Amino acid sequence: MPHLTAQHIRQYSLCPCALYLNDHGPEEERAEVHAFVEHLMGLGREYEQKVASELPHVAVPKGPIDERANITLRFMELGEERIYQPVLLHSNLLGIPDFLERTDTPSDLSPFSYRPIDVKLSTSAKPEHVAQLAFYGLLLGYVQELIPQTADIILLDGNRETIELAEHVEAVEQAIKHIQAIQQGERQLPTLSSECAMCAWHDYCLRMLYAIQDISLLNGLSGAKKGAIIEAGYADLPDISNADPEDLSEVRGIGESTAERMVMQAEVLIDGQPRILSVPRFPNTEVELYLDMECQQQTQVIYLIGVLEVREDGQEKFRPFLAGSPSDEGKMWAEFLGYVEGLPNELAIYHYHHFESTHLRKLVERHGIDEHLEDKLFDNLIDLHRVLKESVILPLHSYGLKPVAKWMGFEWRETESDAAMSMLWFDLWLSTGDRRYSELAVDYNEDDCRATKVVKEWVGGSQRCSGSCCS
Repeated sequence: MPHLTAQHIRQYSLCPCALYLNDHGPEEERAEVHAFVEHLMGLGREYEQKVASELPHVAVPKGPIDERANITLRFMELGEERIYQPVLLHSNLLGIPDFLERTDTPSDLSPFSYRPIDVKLSTSAKPEHVAQLAFYGLLLGYVQELIPQTADIILLDGNRETIELAEHVEAVEQAIKHIQAIQQGERQLPTLSSECAMCAWHDYCLRMLYAIQDISLLNGLSGAKKGAIIEAGYADLPDISNADPEDLSEVRGIGESTAERMVMQAEVLIDGQPRILSVPRFPNTEVELYLDMECQQQTQVIYLIGVLEVREDGQEKFRPFLAGSPSDEGKMWAEFLGYVEGLPNELAIYHYHHFESTHLRKLVERHGIDEHLEDKLFDNLIDLHRVLKESVILPLHSYGLKPVAKWMGFEWRETESDAAMSMLWFDLWLSTGDRRYSELAVDYNEDDCRATKVVKEWVGGSQRCSGSCCS
């Protein structure tokens, strides 16, 4: 029987279907691992090694798993303060946390016991991190006859976040049973979620979801709501499209307005034609800005603010404000504010979704802003994602900028580019000094700004439809 590891627990937390496909899916349908995922894994290993170099420890040497598990137990019995790369083995359950740390709580070992510590390239603990730690805690229960009360995650800033394990261990025990069934061939159907974007099975699952007309194609539908809707008897998109919104609104977590939109969205997805709800009125201004920002995954530092400036006479100019390193964020912010200061007061700043408005506020918190300039910036922000969803229902499962603008006929210069690739390019620029990478990031940002303009123009005259959007 193959080992069941913490990686299985992590993947199960994110998507049981991907876990099933990894073992039983058609290999020819599996895409290459996204370059940014591989990059993050490398950065994670580097950070773990950096932390290990700063913490006194004994290390379990490489070798056969059984031998490493025995060495781990020997170190635990000796009462070593901290054990690096320990191996916890029980039956086919295998866990290798980054560290075990000794505590004063008595156990089968003697007057002490151990708790797991993981190092994560993250600014906060995520559910999949917690599930892995609970798995290690469960394994420690078999080894030392005591499940530790807590575990720690060492985060990107070096601080520790303590996790109470008791409330998570039972869920992990249930997950183990389900994972074992999946390993033996219990099929899992896909469901669309925010975790799908960089999954190797994304395209395969998406085709399957459209083939079965799965209700997770309804934009914004959470997994919990999907379960409640199916339980209420609405199995697929045709069921939703034929539903009475009043009846649908009786499902737990579905309000009346949500139910009405769900019915319309199901109809639109089935017939493939957009449905115009209203045509918004945009302000007539001397200058329009189309704003897009790029953020480093590990630090959440904003490294690029791009604006496409469009004047009344139709003249356009793209202006990138780029931080040469994460420490230059404040300097970049000052340059951007100086640019905004010099613009006319009659201004509209278009962006797509809440990322820009949220991170502009964070930049204010970190680096400050004059009061009059704060009003000029934030009072003129217009979220086109919100405007779009209020104005039209599109035959799309995602209302992200990329699928929406592509549907409207826009094409990015780098066909494989996305936000993750931009983050990778920035990191590669920092590590190599090769300006080609910064230029790729800037080009991608400019395309995002121009895509935002396409959305604004389309939704402002929604009866018009270019490209293949209505074909």
